[in-house]
Amino acid sequence: MAAETTNSTGRAERARESRRRKEARLRAEWKLERSLGVYLLILPVLLTCLLVAIWPSPFTPQGKTAPELRSLWNFTDQVEVRLLMIVLVSGALGSAVSAARTYANFHGLGRYEPNWTWWYLMKVPIGMGLALFLYMVVRGGLFSASLGDSGAVMDTANPFGFAALGALAGMFAKEASDKLEEIFKAVFRTAEKPPVARPKIDKLDPPAKKVQDPDLTLKVVGSGFDDKSTVKVGDKKRDCVFKNAGLLVVTLSSEDLAKAGKLPVVVTAGTQGGGTSAAVELAVVG
Repeated sequence: MAAETTNSTGRAERARESRRRKEARLRAEWKLERSLGVYLLILPVLLTCLLVAIWPSPFTPQGKTAPELRSLWNFTDQVEVRLLMIVLVSGALGSAVSAARTYANFHGLGRYEPNWTWWYLMKVPIGMGLALFLYMVVRGGLFSASLGDSGAVMDTANPFGFAALGALAGMFAKEASDKLEEIFKAVFRTAEKPPVARPKIDKLDPPAKKVQDPDLTLKVVGSGFDDKSTVKVGDKKRDCVFKNAGLLVVTLSSEDLAKAGKLPVVVTAGTQGGGTSAAVELAVVG
């Protein structure tokens, strides 16, 4: 009776401990989800403020007639660096908006999974990288203004267009990756090699030889032959003369016809990748 009471107490204690661990895990997951939600709420706002702060605008100082590029945060006077920064911040902003939208949908449906936390965190740097890659592709291929002429660069490279490109690359990372893959394949596509016909033996003429036959000539009729094709009779190579792609004339050896039996005849193409034909047997009869 005492043993049963002890076992019941032990089971109850283990059940309470299991519930405590489960509750602790749920609290940790809830805190993680709440922290991620706050991060995805604040990040787009901060990136938007940063984009506004670095956005270039024409400004004419007093005493001058030519406008200059100014922004709320004049971190550099180099036009190309400004464009790169705009693209990177736009890519991060697009990724942050996409991640926040996805998080809001899954949180609202009650289907958020803690295992996806790193996906939300990594989406922003991935979007920045994709935006930068697309910018380099478009900037290098479509615009010819040199780095030395900053005015020409800004006249040719509209920052609104590149900001939109970066934001879209961040929001639609998969589509941007697919587009970069298409560009890579188009630029580095290699010429396809023409298919090489595999040699094929249709028949032997004659299909049989007599033992000790003085006529050692054998015609191999088929397709896919070339002027460098080789012929094996049994396991030995024999001299052959190329007539055309469908005919080889082979000179047998006297040892091939020394006794009755069957000899496999095989043609190997001389062209690389041509392969070897299936064997056709030559009958040697007494």
